[in-house]
Amino acid sequence: MSTASEYAELHVHSAYSLLDGAALPETYVDRARELGLHAIALTDHDDMGGVVRFAEHAREADDYPAIIGLELTLGDELLPTGGDIHHLTLLARDGEGYANLGRLVTHGRHLEPRGRPRVSLETLARHATGLQCLSGCPKGLVPRMVAAGDALGARRAAGALREMFGEHFAIEVMDHGTPEEARLAGGLVALAGEMGLPWVVTNNVHYAMPRDRILHDVLTCLKHHATLDDAGTLLRPNAEWHLKGPAVMAERWRHAPEGLRASVEIAEKCGFRFGQLTPKLPSVDVPDGFASPDDYLEHLAWEGALDRWGVGLTQWHRAQVEKELALIRRKGLSGYFLIMWEIVEHARSIDLLVQGRGSAANSAVCYCLGITAVDPIRFDLLFERFLSDARDGYPDIDLDIEHSRREELIQFVYRRYGRRHAAMVCAHNCFRGRSAVRDTARVLGFGFDEGGRLAEQAG
Repeated sequence: MSTASEYAELHVHSAYSLLDGAALPETYVDRARELGLHAIALTDHDDMGGVVRFAEHAREADDYPAIIGLELTLGDELLPTGGDIHHLTLLARDGEGYANLGRLVTHGRHLEPRGRPRVSLETLARHATGLQCLSGCPKGLVPRMVAAGDALGARRAAGALREMFGEHFAIEVMDHGTPEEARLAGGLVALAGEMGLPWVVTNNVHYAMPRDRILHDVLTCLKHHATLDDAGTLLRPNAEWHLKGPAVMAERWRHAPEGLRASVEIAEKCGFRFGQLTPKLPSVDVPDGFASPDDYLEHLAWEGALDRWGVGLTQWHRAQVEKELALIRRKGLSGYFLIMWEIVEHARSIDLLVQGRGSAANSAVCYCLGITAVDPIRFDLLFERFLSDARDGYPDIDLDIEHSRREELIQFVYRRYGRRHAAMVCAHNCFRGRSAVRDTARVLGFGFDEGGRLAEQAG
């Protein structure tokens, strides 16, 4: 049972909420542990780019309870406000909920103009299983209705979400010390009481420490192409949007501790962790005469071994190939190797240059399949650097592809496995010294030349 002094933060934005969150996911985990929070949830804007770093760091930190979620943007012409966008907080309760978060992000980004992700209520309803829903920040549909004094609209919106999520919907309430939020919080708690809905406190966190408020202000100015002097109400009015501990939150909500208890109760229902994932590979076509992907991979490997070594195929070679095939079977990775073989084979069938590289070159099976070109036995390369019983997950098989024709191979992968089952890897660029100084100088009102000179000095 939770007490009034316990608190779990269920609404946190990291640097993956681009130009809106001012701390890395790992920083939040460390700070949450320092503060004694019961758990913490990562809820970036329409993005799950930070969840791996978040979850892995929490696992390494004594399996600290790290809840995966997101702040979803809703946009629908059927909404009472005429097609405006609204925010909603979603948390994964189980594996299906995590999958649905991914589906919602995909829908929102794949089907909408670049930079304007959003989903409809209809799409949300199709992917509500396994999710805990909170009514969101002041930009949420329900809070906006309450703030506008539209009691009927607020009840209808909350009722629609309750019908969608059942017992896993709660009114989200926050108070950052402004009169507007205090009034809104009172209205939301009253609405929850009228409708018999649970309500929960969050702090809608955007930075880890109070001192980070200035960094968040700078990011806000960069986002809106403004300077600090003319940003005005674009900036948040105080430094209250930081991660807070149970004692501070208990003092702020001393008149209504049930909202803090609800945060812990919801956190305990959100038990999904990354370690529970068992990713499934796409199905692999196995020709007639082979009982399984294991059998087909073994056939291709030995066929390739004869092609690679011919009369030079010794017992030493055989032992290594058998050892690798046995490990691949034990770890259920035959399908993975067949997929990579299929991609490489297609490239070669259209005379497209492709070559495996990295630790995959340590594998005799990869060599036999034609994925790599270096004989690992001849050069006495260590297979365990590539794959071993002690390592979880899939090994890395990286392919260098002829630059001018790489799009051809990308399109083959999309056709073969479907766009919903293949994705490009995204790289997030981070600020470095010179770029940080240059952009901060712009926010402070320095001209382009002055900012450039400061950046040069910083470099």
